[in-house]
Amino acid sequence: MSYRGLYIYPWDISEQGDLPGFATEMRAIGVNTLCIASAYHAGKFLRPHGRGGKVFFPQDGAVYLPTRPETYGTIRPIMARQGLGADAMRVLRAHGLNLSAWTVLFHNTALGARYPQFACHNAFGDCYPYSLCPSHREVRAYGVSLCRDIAAHPHIDGLVLETPGWQPFHHGFHHEMSLLSPNPWSDTLLGLCFCGACVAGATGAGIGACGVRQRVREHLSAYFARRGDGTAAEGHDRLMHAVLFDDDLRAFLRWRCGQVTSLVAEIRQAISPDVSVHAIPSVQASPVQAWVEGTDLAALAGACDGLEVCLYGADTRALLSRFEDVRDIVPDQDSLRAVLRPAACDFSDAASFGAQVDALARRGVRDFAFYNFGHLRRENINWIGQALDDLPAPDRAGIVTSMH
Repeated sequence: MSYRGLYIYPWDISEQGDLPGFATEMRAIGVNTLCIASAYHAGKFLRPHGRGGKVFFPQDGAVYLPTRPETYGTIRPIMARQGLGADAMRVLRAHGLNLSAWTVLFHNTALGARYPQFACHNAFGDCYPYSLCPSHREVRAYGVSLCRDIAAHPHIDGLVLETPGWQPFHHGFHHEMSLLSPNPWSDTLLGLCFCGACVAGATGAGIGACGVRQRVREHLSAYFARRGDGTAAEGHDRLMHAVLFDDDLRAFLRWRCGQVTSLVAEIRQAISPDVSVHAIPSVQASPVQAWVEGTDLAALAGACDGLEVCLYGADTRALLSRFEDVRDIVPDQDSLRAVLRPAACDFSDAASFGAQVDALARRGVRDFAFYNFGHLRRENINWIGQALDDLPAPDRAGIVTSMH
């Protein structure tokens, strides 16, 4: 049974005056699942076919489905001023579409600013409000409660979890600015969290976390004091050296992965086995670098029902290579879904996008999703149908299964 998902925002659904007709249109292009943003971050979005405006600023860190406040602890969700009504979801399901809740967990600047004590803090003690830290009991409790709440909605068939771990240093803040050249070594070190919960947890696991924090601080201070930048290639070499020869740093990185894996496993256990749980492993171009965010690809895939791997860009050869890297790491190929972007910024025509879909299908990819209804021109949305025409038809009776 094949999955054909389309990522979509609740405000784009709310603009559809004829929901039965919209569902019919989606099914006609081969889509059988809408991946609806149920918890989402801030942004500035150009909407080529938006009806209520062409530029939209989402409410920061908001939840768009009803929640039960009494089920939360210290951290409580920020409710959207305009959520998605149950009636709309009921109509979409009644007209043949499954609904997955695309849930951004810890990339939440609004909550990080409200609860800075639970956000990531770097080796210098600087707070990153855009990244809640999953080592904190309170953050983990919030994540589990939010997923349990959303999964209990009668019209939700599955969850797609995004950012269950830490954010990389270069991701997601307003007017982010650095006049140093990108460097994988320094950027990785700057992205590591050394908050009290991380240091205490890693120390309790037998890792010299205080020493790691001190060395990271010294390495970065020395690098910032240099007369010039290193190249990206030199940064890769330096990062490899650090991971190979600093035993506690390597152990700390693996410990972080364990934190994220155990959290996703806890979420999987907390909700009904009838609701599937998939995870987006990384916000970076290369999914193999997901360990920077605390993601062990193989372990994470085993903790839930599978991974939705984002593979964006026009270079199909590079995209296939990235996918095959993930496939080499994750033993169960059936647990992998590919998320593609049929965007005009990547492809000049439908044929070139369709060739990319076909190339992945020939590599054994069965399940596809596409990003994102509101960002794309209508013509690009039509490309999805053209690309799927030559692939095996999905089972429209439902794609949600569970390994639990």
